[in-house]
Amino acid sequence: MNALLTLLLLIPFLLPVALANVAERERSVRVFLMVYLGILAGLLLIVGVFSVLAGVGLGLAGFNALPTAPNQPNPEEAAQMLAALRNVNWGVAAVVCLIPGVLALLALVPSVRRAVARVLPIHPDSVVHTTALSMTAVAFGLNLFQLVVLSPILLTEAVSNSPSLTQGATYFDILIFPLLVLTIAAVLGVGLYTRRNQTEVFERLGLSLPTPRQIVTAVFVTVGLLGLSIFTNWAWQQFDPTGFQQVGSLSEALMGNFTGLAGALAIGLSAAIGEELFFRGAYQPRMGVLLATLLFTTFHVQYSFSPATLLVFVIGLVLAFLRNKTSTTVCIMVHFLYNFTLVLLASAL
Repeated sequence: MNALLTLLLLIPFLLPVALANVAERERSVRVFLMVYLGILAGLLLIVGVFSVLAGVGLGLAGFNALPTAPNQPNPEEAAQMLAALRNVNWGVAAVVCLIPGVLALLALVPSVRRAVARVLPIHPDSVVHTTALSMTAVAFGLNLFQLVVLSPILLTEAVSNSPSLTQGATYFDILIFPLLVLTIAAVLGVGLYTRRNQTEVFERLGLSLPTPRQIVTAVFVTVGLLGLSIFTNWAWQQFDPTGFQQVGSLSEALMGNFTGLAGALAIGLSAAIGEELFFRGAYQPRMGVLLATLLFTTFHVQYSFSPATLLVFVIGLVLAFLRNKTSTTVCIMVHFLYNFTLVLLASAL
């Protein structure tokens, strides 16, 4: 059910990606798409305004309880939720929605795109690139909102062993996202059957058979990233054992169902294929290394803002440079080997 709900929630964000390539030829579709992108940006601004109101409301002295549903009359859980909501920095939540919302609207202005084109390899008159710019701002806003708002709530639930987290993610969840949704976004974004045929899409996404030297490179890079991960976790545990344990509890609650060979293969393949096709294959060649890496990092907000987040950023940066030097195929290999090994190691411990 979580996977299907995720898919339904993501359809409004896949729609403009699909329409953008058609809108390059059809003016009527272009007008609809611009309006649609404006609406998405407006919704993000509304979330920012509600964040301000939520912060004010939760800060009121008389706001001491949350209403409970008739089938959930647990005052202890309601009190925990209220405490988690009060731990949220609603001012920051408002900022991370309002600024990207404004940027998403500005991306629709031709003069702004011409200025951006001096920095990024985009065509300011391209509807596809306009959509990519606007949706990038929206994605940043939504991901950072999750980081600011949902992470404190999830951490609170993980520490208190809330029943809502005991189920964790399922194999169907990771089939939908990241594998299915991000793969669809990647191939639609580069114009499969609208602007490019299959061969051209493979070339645009950077998919090619790796050479023996590239395979060796992938193995060495993977070993280096695994060493960096082990060192980061060790240092984090030494200097912030409480934070390490909290985030570890959350990660185990969310992904604890994936153990052994089956779990390693599932997480390794789904994340490697979906994320690399989208971030390094489709997105990076137009939006650049830094934006691709930052966006990749914000898609891993389940770790909250912690050393794990910085580790994800460094890994994304390494994969980004690897994409420029080799191919997306090599990035998929490294990503798979890295995730596969970590899950097997976690299962063995």
